[in-house]
Parts: sequence; C-alpha cells; structure tokens
Amino acid sequence: MNGNIATDFIMWFLFLAFFAYIMRELEIWRIIRDIERYISLYKSIRDKALVVTLNTFKEVAAKTKSRLDLKMLEERVMGLVESVLIEPVSMDPFGIVGKLKHIVLTGDRTATQEVKRLIPEASETDVENLKNLIAASRSLNIIYKSVDHVYRLGRKFKSIWLLYQLQALLPFVTEAMRALESSLEAFTNGFPVGDGAGPLLAARFIKKFGGNELKIEEIAEETIMAEVPFKNRKVLVIKAKGPSGVTGRLDDAFEEIVVKRKIPVKMVITVDAALKFEGEKTGTIAEGVGVAIGGLGIEKFNIEKTAAREKIPLYAVLIKMSEIDALSVMSREVCEAINVALKNVERIIEERSQENDIVVLIGVGNTIGISP
Repeated sequence: MNGNIATDFIMWFLFLAFFAYIMRELEIWRIIRDIERYISLYKSIRDKALVVTLNTFKEVAAKTKSRLDLKMLEERVMGLVESVLIEPVSMDPFGIVGKLKHIVLTGDRTATQEVKRLIPEASETDVENLKNLIAASRSLNIIYKSVDHVYRLGRKFKSIWLLYQLQALLPFVTEAMRALESSLEAFTNGFPVGDGAGPLLAARFIKKFGGNELKIEEIAEETIMAEVPFKNRKVLVIKAKGPSGVTGRLDDAFEEIVVKRKIPVKMVITVDAALKFEGEKTGTIAEGVGVAIGGLGIEKFNIEKTAAREKIPLYAVLIKMSEIDALSVMSREVCEAINVALKNVERIIEERSQENDIVVLIGVGNTIGISP
C-alpha cells in the first residue's frame, strides 16, 4: 500500500515537472514568435530607409547632372549608416563636454565631406537633407540590430526573463521606429518637421517685428542672428540657418554675443519642442525656467555655463508633441500652437524685462524647410 502511494507521488511529481517544462517551452515559443514579428517590421522599416536614401542620392545627382557609380554609392552610404560615434572616456569627467563636442563636430564634417565627395555639385540644402536621411537610416539600423541582438541571445540561452524584458519594451521601440520612418518624407522633400517649431517661431518673430529690410547676420556656423526691435527693447533672435536641415551652433552663437562681443544681455528665452505625456494634446504650451535644448546636452551645458557666470536669467517656452509629431511633416496642430507660443514669448519679454534691455530669443530645433 505504502509502495503504491510512493509510486503515485513520484508519478504525480514527474507529471507536474513535465507539465511545467512544456508550459515554459510553449511560453518561450509564443514570446519568440511575437518578437520575430516585431523584428520583421523593424527590418522592413530599416530597408525602406536605405532605399529612400539611395534613391534621393540618385535624384540629387540627376538634378545636378552628376555622374554616380551606383556600386560605390551603395558602399559609401552603407559605410556611413554603419559608422558609430565613440564617446570620450569619462573616468576623469573634467572637460568631457568639450571633448564630446569635438567628436560630434568631427563626425558632422566627415558626413558632409562624404556626401560632397559623392555629389560635388549638390547644394548646401541638398547636402544637409541627405545627411539627415543618413542619420535617420543609421538610427533605424542601430535599433534593429540591437533588438535582434538581444532576441538572439535570449533564444540561444532560452532565457525567458531576457525575452520577457525585450517583449515588454517593444511597443516603445516600435513608436521610436515609426517616428524615424515618418521623418523620411520630410527629409526627402525638404518639408518642415514638428521639431522645427522653435526655429519657425523665431522666424515668425523676425518677420512680425523686424520688417523686410532687417539685417540678418551669420553669427556662427549654420546659425543666424537678427536684431529685432520690440516695445523699446532689443531682441537678438538666434536660429539655425534655413532652409537646410540643420540645428545650428546655438552655444557658439550665444558665446559670441555674451563673451566675445560683451553685449549686456538681460534675459534669455529658449523655445523648443518637448515630448508630451500620453494624456496631453499635441500643441500644449508649457513655460519653464532653464535652457530648453535636447540632444546630447552639449549646447545646453555651454549656454547654462555662460549664463550662470554672467547671472543671466533663463526662461523657456515648450511646445509639446509626440515623438512621431516631432519627426514627421509639421502638423496643423503644431503650426497653430506656434502662434500661441509666440504670444507667450511676447508676454514674457514684456513682463520680465525693462525698456532698453537686450533680450536673446533662441529658436531650438531642426530648421529644415524654414527660412531664413
């Protein structure tokens, strides 16, 4: 009797162990199938970006009547897409921002040289738009390869917890991929994107208060400044030089004004696009204190350092939007929100500065399709 009970217990235990093993294998199989669908989508988006980039190179070459070696073109473009930015060593953090800026500028100049080497007759605007397409393709390529790498590791070692974590992140990764995919149309045709809200506000401020004979100066590389009168104040408006797809050298421009020219600036206002919360509407306006510049933080750090040393107040106006809105062709909601934000900027200048003060207004973002 006791022997039968022991046998039944062992059989029951083995059945539970086998059942648990089968369920785990089925769960891994289900997760793998789900992840593979995402990876297939990412690969198709990456491949689409590469095709669009190559076709745009061919169109620009045809427009400028330049001859292209198609095999060399594919090799060069793939080389640029696969290129990486190696961050400087951070064991001793002193001076790391300067080193990072040097590396970023070197990468940007290298990309410009490569594009001009392929199409020597391309205009400045075409060169910058092609660089933007390469940058979008590079980002899509990195995301696709990173996801595929983690997936292969999880499948190789049958690590259900690694696969669980990857599966949980994929909806957010997909949103980033869709956003980058939506930027292809804008960069191909030179249309303004949502991220250009800051430069467009700056351009509207110049047009509204500056008049037609206003002098516009290129104060730093790919960056312009206009001196605009506004209610007995002088507003120095800074933005990237359009209509090519650049973000400018905003920190260099600010340093030129404050440090080199020693202009007594009393206030700085930065205007930029910002990611909205899921429950917020596109075009929501928010005001803040500080420097509204995203990215690696190089320009933000340099402007903060100069402003803190000179004790210049920093204010910000944010135009909220989703990641897809920021990278796709500018929507009507964003365009209308810029007019509201412009009124906020006018109010801030009027309320927080005195007559005869000098104010700096910086339009932050990609100025593709936006003049000047």
